[in-house]
Amino acid sequence: MSYLGAKSGSGVYQTIINLMPPHDTYVEAFLGTGAIMRKKAPAAKNIGIDINASCVDKFNSTAAIDKSNFTAADVFQADAFDFLSSFDFSQNGRTVVYCDPPYVHSTRTSSARYENELTDEDHKRLLRILSSLPCFVIISGYRNDIYEDYLSDWWSVDFQAMTRGGVRTETVWCNFTPGDIHYHTFAGKDSTDRQRIQRKAERWARNFESLPSAEKQAVFSALLMTIGS
Repeated sequence: MSYLGAKSGSGVYQTIINLMPPHDTYVEAFLGTGAIMRKKAPAAKNIGIDINASCVDKFNSTAAIDKSNFTAADVFQADAFDFLSSFDFSQNGRTVVYCDPPYVHSTRTSSARYENELTDEDHKRLLRILSSLPCFVIISGYRNDIYEDYLSDWWSVDFQAMTRGGVRTETVWCNFTPGDIHYHTFAGKDSTDRQRIQRKAERWARNFESLPSAEKQAVFSALLMTIGS
C-alpha cells in the first residue's frame, strides 16, 4: 500500500535534495516512508521523526534488512512540534530541517487520509515553529493561503509530481536562497538538466584522466584554488 504524499517519485526527491545546502545534521520531520532520508547523501547526524509508530517501525525494520540502501539514522516516534521546539540546534552544527507535513485539507483532490492529520490551526502552529528555528528549513506541500501568508518572504519553487489523481504541481519553500548543494548527484533543475550535467561531468573526467601526470596535478591544483576562493 502506498503512503499518501510519499516523495519517492522520479523528479520529486531529486528536486528536494538538490535544494539542500551543505550540513552536518539532517532532521526529517513527518518522516512517513523516509524517501528523502533514504535517497540523500547522509549527514554526520541523521534524525527522523514521526508520530506514527508504524512508520517508525517500518523504516527501522527495513533499514535493518537493507543496510546498503538506508542511511544510519536515529528515528523516533515523537511529536514534531515538541521535538523541533526543544531540539538544541546550537550543539549540532549546520542543520537542515525538512518537513513534509500532511497536505492542507483545502488543497486535496483525493479522499485518502493520513493516520495522523493536521488541522489548519496545526499548520499555522507548525509554520510559526519552523519560522523561528535557527537553521536551514525546507517545507514541501501544495500552495495554499495559509502557507502563502506565513511564508511570504521565503524562497519557493514549483515542480510537477505524479499523485494518485494524476500530475499535480507541488511547492517547496526554503528559508534561504539555494546555492551550494549537499549532494552533487541530483544537480540540475530537472531530469534533462541532470542528464546534461552528468554527461558533462563524465566527459571532463575522461579528459582529465587522459592528461599526463604533471598536467593532472597542475589542473587539480588550479581547481582547488578556484573552489577555495
